[in-house]
Amino acid sequence: MRNLPLIFFIIFSLSTLQASEVSEWFERESNQFLEIINNNEGTESENYERYKYFVNKNFAVKSIAYGLIGEKIIENSSQSDLSIYLDVFSDYLIKTIYKLANSNSSSSIILKDVDIKNDIYIIKSEISDKKSTANLYWKVINTGESYKIIDVIVENTSYFVTKKSEFNKILRKNRGSLESLITEIQKI
Repeated sequence: MRNLPLIFFIIFSLSTLQASEVSEWFERESNQFLEIINNNEGTESENYERYKYFVNKNFAVKSIAYGLIGEKIIENSSQSDLSIYLDVFSDYLIKTIYKLANSNSSSSIILKDVDIKNDIYIIKSEISDKKSTANLYWKVINTGESYKIIDVIVENTSYFVTKKSEFNKILRKNRGSLESLITEIQKI
């Protein structure tokens, strides 16, 4: 019984240390993201490459892509089709972030809070420009090597949930054909 306060102290200290570490990562990466958004000097191709690097560095692209289609589709697809899907999805994610960022030049991203639930960090932030402010929640995991974003929730709308619904609709319409999903993603 005397060890119970010591155990609580150790657990609290570890979670505080982890929250501090993920906060530092978030501050660093969000500042780099703002630099990319506000860069008016590079060519469109150069800026796109910077977004591509940022997404590949900070997003769990494969986990997101596979989570959107589900295990049954993964099991029933060839490695070649899965590889093509991963490449197409990665390009789609980069283009999505590129278009969003270019249509909404932001002046600041402010870290509000970090919470940990089931080994997933939920980072509450606020993004604002001179006209408006929006709440963003970032779901982040620690891969052991770095932190990776697995979902972004903007004003209570989850990117992952929205895309999963869209992709499932396409898959149902096409009897679970990954090739059809790939074709539809490429059209977007």
